[in-house]
Amino acid sequence: MDEFSKALFWAGLILLLLSSFMGGFLNGVPGAFIRWIGLFMLIYCFVRAFSKRRSQRDAENYVYLTFIARQKNKYAAYKDRRAQRKDFKFFKCPGCGTMIRVPKGKGKIHIKCKCGYTLYRKT
Repeated sequence: MDEFSKALFWAGLILLLLSSFMGGFLNGVPGAFIRWIGLFMLIYCFVRAFSKRRSQRDAENYVYLTFIARQKNKYAAYKDRRAQRKDFKFFKCPGCGTMIRVPKGKGKIHIKCKCGYTLYRKT
């Protein structure tokens, strides 16, 4: 089982347990929907595990791993910005989307990005 199959297995198991424990609160359509989604995830996990199409499964796992790595990088960047928020102010360049870090307490300044876009911001 690869990483994507493991994630499907645990997500499906959690959804099934959630639907069974929260049966009184999720009566009707929401509970049944969560139960079916969890069951589908478990079935798809085992179909992937016993599949003979290794190249297709490897491609799906690669897409999953790149998505997870991108999310981890975004979270690490957020944590880093959060730790530095006392001394620096962060702006996003409207031209290219780059995060620009400037020191706080400098008043109204103009910031020139690498792409050539100029921002006028108060720090």
